[in-house]
Amino acid sequence: MKQATLHQLQILEAIARHSSFTRAAEELHLTQPTVSQQMKQLTKLMGMPLVEQMGKRLYLTEAGKEVLVASQEIGDRLNLLESSLNELKGLEKGRLSLATTTTAKYFVPRLLGAFRQKFPAIELHLNITNQAQVLERLANNQDDLYFTGRPPQDLDIELRPVLPNPLVVVASSDHPLAREEKVISLKRLAEEPFIIRESGSGTRTIVEQFLRRIGWR
Repeated sequence: MKQATLHQLQILEAIARHSSFTRAAEELHLTQPTVSQQMKQLTKLMGMPLVEQMGKRLYLTEAGKEVLVASQEIGDRLNLLESSLNELKGLEKGRLSLATTTTAKYFVPRLLGAFRQKFPAIELHLNITNQAQVLERLANNQDDLYFTGRPPQDLDIELRPVLPNPLVVVASSDHPLAREEKVISLKRLAEEPFIIRESGSGTRTIVEQFLRRIGWR
């Protein structure tokens, strides 16, 4: 087993996520024959099948799942080692991955600009998506930092407030409500159609929670 390479374990992890040799090869920028050959070698080293095919999809065997767990633990340990070495090097190189909801996209790039000026050799990755996807990435530990308006309370994470994020109603300047008093009743607002974000958006969830709380749909 000690003859297994990190490259082979990386291929197995990609196959497990995509359930496909072809898609794993595309992600890793390899040819499909290369992926197949590396998996054959890894299977031979482990002494038992690691994947099985049902229809057009591939699934990990019990042995494959065990190897995957070990592979992920090795990856986590190497990431920790890389972080430690980067600290010793004074952040002269490394990789910083951030995931943010669409709300934060208006200020996070400015933070990254200042960071890049101070640490030009750090490789930056910014993923902009909705609340549901940010929480999924957080649960899978895919990034280093996350910006979200509603952080989960059931994960062992460190939370730090950054900015207030009030929600307001916006309308065209020629809309009837734009000419009324600044304080508009909820009853009056409820008479208007709204454009809202897709399901999974934090903004939409907050609006829906508010409407349920006051008994409106």
